[in-house]
Amino acid sequence: MSKMLLRRLDDYQSWQVSFAGASVLIDPWLTSEPIRGSFDRQHTEGFISQTDIALESGIIAAILLCTSVNDHLRAETLKAMRDVPVHGNLKTAKAARAVGCTSTHAHQVGDTFFVECPEGGTISITVTKTGLPLGLIAVGFLLEAFDADHISSGRLWIEPHQPTTAMAQILKQVDVVVFPTQSVLAVVMPVTAGSRKTAQATRTSQAHTFVPTSTNPRRDMRLWQKMAYYVTGSNAAVQRRLAASNTQLVALRTGDWLEVKVGR
Repeated sequence: MSKMLLRRLDDYQSWQVSFAGASVLIDPWLTSEPIRGSFDRQHTEGFISQTDIALESGIIAAILLCTSVNDHLRAETLKAMRDVPVHGNLKTAKAARAVGCTSTHAHQVGDTFFVECPEGGTISITVTKTGLPLGLIAVGFLLEAFDADHISSGRLWIEPHQPTTAMAQILKQVDVVVFPTQSVLAVVMPVTAGSRKTAQATRTSQAHTFVPTSTNPRRDMRLWQKMAYYVTGSNAAVQRRLAASNTQLVALRTGDWLEVKVGR
C-alpha cells in the first residue's frame, strides 16, 4: 500500500508531497540563486536540488505556487522544470508562463484538480483561501491522496501565510498541517500569522501533526530589511498553545520525510 509522504526541501518553505510514484512540489526553490528584493534569503548547505529530485524514481506531476512573490515563485527553478504543469492563482499562472513554463493553470479558491499516480491512485488538490490581507495575492492547498480503490491515504493542508479558523471549518478534519509559527509584519502589514491564529486553525482542523514552515525569516536580511520586518513567535509558543489538543509539532530538517498518516 502506498504511503503519502511529505519532505522538506530546504530550511525555508519548499516542500514535496509524494504518493504512488508521483510527486507534487510546493513553492520549490531548487537552485542556489539567492532571493533578493524587499528581503534577502540565502540557501544553506544541503538543500534538495533539481538534480537530486531528477535522480529519484517517480515523476514530478505538478508544481503548486502559493503566490507570485519571488520567495515562492523561483524563476530559475521553474525554468529548469519548464514542462512540469504549474498551478496557482491567475497572477501566479501568468508569472510562471512569463518565465517559460509551458503548462500553466489558473485556479480560484475552492477549485479541485487531480494528479494521476503511475502506481495507481490519485492526489486530489483543492485551492484554499488565505487570510487577509495576503489572501488578495496568495492561496494555500489541501492535498489528499487516494489509493486505487479511492480510499484516503492522508489529508495535508499547507498554508505558508495566514491559516484561518474559517477555512479549517470548511475543510473539516485534516491529518497534517504545514503552517508558519512566527508572525511577520512588513512595516504594518501582516504577512504571516503568529502562534495564536495558527494554533486556532490547527485545533479546528483536528490535525494530529503540525509542521512549521517559513522558519527564521529574518536570518539573511540586511539591516534596513530587519528594521522593516517585525517578527514574533516561535515553534515553542505554538506547541504550548496546542498542548491540550494532543497535536504533535514536528520540526522537519532539510531533507527529512514525514509519513502523512490517516487519523490519530
